[in-house]
Amino acid sequence: MRPIRILIAEDSELFAEVISGVLADEFDMEVLAIAPDGEKAVELCRELEPDLVLMDIQMPKMDGLSATRHIMAECPTPIFVITSDPYHGGVDMSFKALSFGALDLMAKPETLPWADDARRQFLRKIRLLAQIPVVRHMRVRRQKTVTFHGKKAEEIEAGTEAVVGIVSSTGGPKALARLVSDLPREFAAPVVIVQHIIKGFSAHLASWLDKNSELKVLEATNDTLMKPGHVYVAPADRHVEIIAGRRLRVFEGAPVDGHCPSGDVLLESLARHVGNRGIGMVLSGMGSDGTAGLAALKHTGGHTLVQDAESCVVYSMPQSALNLGVVDETVELNEMARHLIKVVKDIHQAEDA
Repeated sequence: MRPIRILIAEDSELFAEVISGVLADEFDMEVLAIAPDGEKAVELCRELEPDLVLMDIQMPKMDGLSATRHIMAECPTPIFVITSDPYHGGVDMSFKALSFGALDLMAKPETLPWADDARRQFLRKIRLLAQIPVVRHMRVRRQKTVTFHGKKAEEIEAGTEAVVGIVSSTGGPKALARLVSDLPREFAAPVVIVQHIIKGFSAHLASWLDKNSELKVLEATNDTLMKPGHVYVAPADRHVEIIAGRRLRVFEGAPVDGHCPSGDVLLESLARHVGNRGIGMVLSGMGSDGTAGLAALKHTGGHTLVQDAESCVVYSMPQSALNLGVVDETVELNEMARHLIKVVKDIHQAEDA
């Protein structure tokens, strides 16, 4: 079996040596080259055609964000962003790299050598991402279409409005950015998101989405009263569920099928407390999180949607729900906001009838 051929784009000689040492111990991985800057990374990617690029963000000559954009436009390759500055200026660039086609991100370890768990997680992620086919990525923003029914968001009474629950994993930030940026300010439903992401990044994901949306996006906190036109992102290490009174419960708990937060926990609570006014969506991701939640929601008369295969980075999560027969509709990513607006409008018109 051919090893995974890896290009490291990293200006720190020390950290490049650390990564190379970790990969050298793996029989199924091979380091092709180390690029000390973004320009060299693009050049080597074209020349060597690696299976995966490990991409730093802060680099000389050309930063990792620009390098990602060039690679995905010229020689599409799976890119795994590894940043040393996830909690300050670098985080915005890291999420922008995801929107340009990078598959996932992680923070560099604060201390060396890596802890065993972090090292295993790093290697597991490499093996996953290297298998994902990618396509040429030109990011084009479409004109926003705002079709909306009579009531403004603030006029919809608490307890009667639709509620949207979204579950996503690998490839999710890119899909979420498109969906949330396409929704209008007057969107008449609250949205709750479970995105599988490493600890420390959920608040920054919320901030990044907020900057690129007319909606108010924030990290979910306990006992929050959900409001239309607001988006609530689950903290990276807490479950989020909807409880009575259209409030959010944010709590510590054991992982469910390996996930905390769990999409199933969110969507099953949507089924219990919102029922046929609930809208459950599963976007790009590996595994089956969200399938059981969509099944519960469908049983209570709610609406169940998944992202289409063509626009998914990883189709496992939508495919799992489709295989179980619990999906009402598969929707193209570029039509998802328009479709969601229509579903919410239909729910509210049924309530008014």
